[in-house]
Amino acid sequence: MKMMRVNLLLMTLLGGMYGWSQPANDGCNQAIPLCPSVSISASNQSATSTVCPDCEDDFTFCFSGDNTTWFTFQTNTTGGTVSVDFSNLNFVVQANRGNLLQATILEATVPCDASSYTAIGNCEIGAGANFSLVAAGLLPSTTYYVVVNGALNGGATLPAEASFDVIASGTGIDRIPAGMSITGPSTNLCPNEAVTFLANVSNCTDTTDFEWYVNGVLAATTTGSFWQTSSIQDGDLVTLECSCFTDCPQALTAQSGPYAVENLFVDAGPDQSITSGQSVVLSGTTNGVTYLWSPASTIASPTSLQTIALPQTTTTYFLTSSSLNCTLSDEVIITITDQFIIPGSFSPNDDGVNDTWTIKGIDLYPNAKVTIYDRWGQEVFDVVGYSASKSWDATHNGRKVTDGTFYYIIDLRDPGYDEPFKGFVTVIR
Repeated sequence: MKMMRVNLLLMTLLGGMYGWSQPANDGCNQAIPLCPSVSISASNQSATSTVCPDCEDDFTFCFSGDNTTWFTFQTNTTGGTVSVDFSNLNFVVQANRGNLLQATILEATVPCDASSYTAIGNCEIGAGANFSLVAAGLLPSTTYYVVVNGALNGGATLPAEASFDVIASGTGIDRIPAGMSITGPSTNLCPNEAVTFLANVSNCTDTTDFEWYVNGVLAATTTGSFWQTSSIQDGDLVTLECSCFTDCPQALTAQSGPYAVENLFVDAGPDQSITSGQSVVLSGTTNGVTYLWSPASTIASPTSLQTIALPQTTTTYFLTSSSLNCTLSDEVIITITDQFIIPGSFSPNDDGVNDTWTIKGIDLYPNAKVTIYDRWGQEVFDVVGYSASKSWDATHNGRKVTDGTFYYIIDLRDPGYDEPFKGFVTVIR
């Protein structure tokens, strides 16, 4: 067990009547934190004591608990001397009520278990308007308790009750003020530029989540110390808020900005639908100095805002514009509505019309594999690179097949199509 010391001071002050309700810190488990150099007002009016072996009030370091109130503080990372100062004492004046306020500092190896308490310092008795408990050599990062009790002095049958102010300070509890700043991007940004903001926190432990605000509106909450976004607009101001320390939290705030965003815009125009073989007008707008359409292979003039495109398949075109150090792109989708059509029948009667099974658009897939089976599952046709010159004419090994329904499997062998097409085609002469 650690070597512990007690500093107990018994103080007495007479004063006027003062009324209050039962204190919230009536027991050790409800002890109120004493924050570094922050004065709080308290009292022991209507406080009670827990009577049982090893309970929180079961100790006799200079006094036995009658109506105890509890406070707690944690030393800093270096430890040292802590002074707990009491002032503005105001006692309840009542017949048979004591007029002595008692206080002591404890450490517990088991929180709120009286069998583990050790007192710090010597027992002292005194009287005065103000008094202090001073404990030297306190351990670093350790929780201590301050117990305040009303005495049954001078033959009193009722323990003393008083209001008071209390504050804890000293080298063992005072903190180096925590600080926070933001490392952000250059204040000159491009539209939609992806940027990262980093929180730099010093002298801070037990950090809460980081809350990132843009112009006062919460934009993100992060558990880590960085935030990535591409939504910064011209004039935006970024504010970061978080809190340090579980006990006696310290709120931190930092700002970055305002940001200037280059006034560059680009619009590739609305999406369009066309039929296979049809051309389309691409009409873009931008205030950029240079601009370029891509992919350029099916565009008449890639460096013109208004130009003609002849896509063979559904295509996404990008208009990219540049100004100063910024580049911005927008896209337009041109959809081919009938680019691939599988007919359900054909009539190979040598009249020059519909004599072969013509699959519209399949020539756009040069590696397409087409396999056809008769009603008994026998393969009657198979080819890779199905086209007008390799289309099925309703023959098998040079002989005409009988009229009827045949089963086909068409595998385009294209990344845009995960599954082959399957179905039936009817031969009608």
